[in-house]
Amino acid sequence: MSVIWWLHALLLLLEGVACFVILPIRSGHDIVGHGARSNALPLNYQNEKIHLSSANSAIRKRNGLNEGSEKNKGARITLVGSGPGDPDLLTVAAYRIISDPEILCIADRLVSEEILNLVRGELRVVRKAPGCQEQGQDEIFNWVKEGVRKKKHVVRLKIGDPFVFGRGGEEVLKFREMGVEPKVIPGVSAAFSAPLLANIPVTHRGVSNQVVMCTGYGRNNTSPDLIQYHKEQTVVFLMAVGRLRKLSFNLCHMAKYPKDTPVAVVEKAGCPEQRTLVGTLHTIADLAEEHQIKPPSTIIVGEVVNVLHAEEKTFPVHDVVQHALYQSSPVE
Repeated sequence: MSVIWWLHALLLLLEGVACFVILPIRSGHDIVGHGARSNALPLNYQNEKIHLSSANSAIRKRNGLNEGSEKNKGARITLVGSGPGDPDLLTVAAYRIISDPEILCIADRLVSEEILNLVRGELRVVRKAPGCQEQGQDEIFNWVKEGVRKKKHVVRLKIGDPFVFGRGGEEVLKFREMGVEPKVIPGVSAAFSAPLLANIPVTHRGVSNQVVMCTGYGRNNTSPDLIQYHKEQTVVFLMAVGRLRKLSFNLCHMAKYPKDTPVAVVEKAGCPEQRTLVGTLHTIADLAEEHQIKPPSTIIVGEVVNVLHAEEKTFPVHDVVQHALYQSSPVE
């Protein structure tokens, strides 16, 4: 028996691994010389384990869904970010998962129709209206628990990235209470993709050297604290278009922003209906009402709004009274 074989065995014993499988060693020419790919995973993947706290284990046990029980054996939950709305901006992993005809897919109402049309399994859409978020969230958890008890693969489909103002962390904790450790698939966040799709760089040398991401709604629908004005700073707001007037007022009177600070609102970024509205903190709320801007929308505040459009005259924001509304195409 080779020395290398014994070294592998010794290393695993030293790491305290109780049960393991030793894979045969492949010679270099088997992989490199013939261009073949090894099916063997690295040893750290073979022995990977998820350690949950004893508190979470106790919660799962109380719910009758503790890990390893027959009640939830075979059930899976995957938390998937769907990106800003364009199917071309889905990750490969996300597309593969929602293409599975065996899944139970529970999607937020703001996930685009183009992406929902790609779901091949059972689809349920949660209609969380403003002011009724908690009731909608309870409905989500009831549907997930139903799927877990039926030992299904439950896919929780969220707009953007699940962990960027998407309650992703809260949902993971709730899924653990159900006895399942979810897999998380990142998504392209609208915080960066929406400005890009509107041809607005969030950073630009000499204009903005820092980016702040904020939500328009704090816990219990309160207004979050705002960071103070800095000329070379870009602030991106998610889920804030419903209180744009109050947000603009607070930025000017509490965070000391000049009233002529450029603002852009990107509606339905990446979708065929994408629109970009540009004004200033003084005018943007009136313009949004005039043009009936709806969620999902991303708000960008700062001088970067002018960078790529001033010369093209696409956005004549140099005059605070003027504004432009244009319809743009998603990425080809």
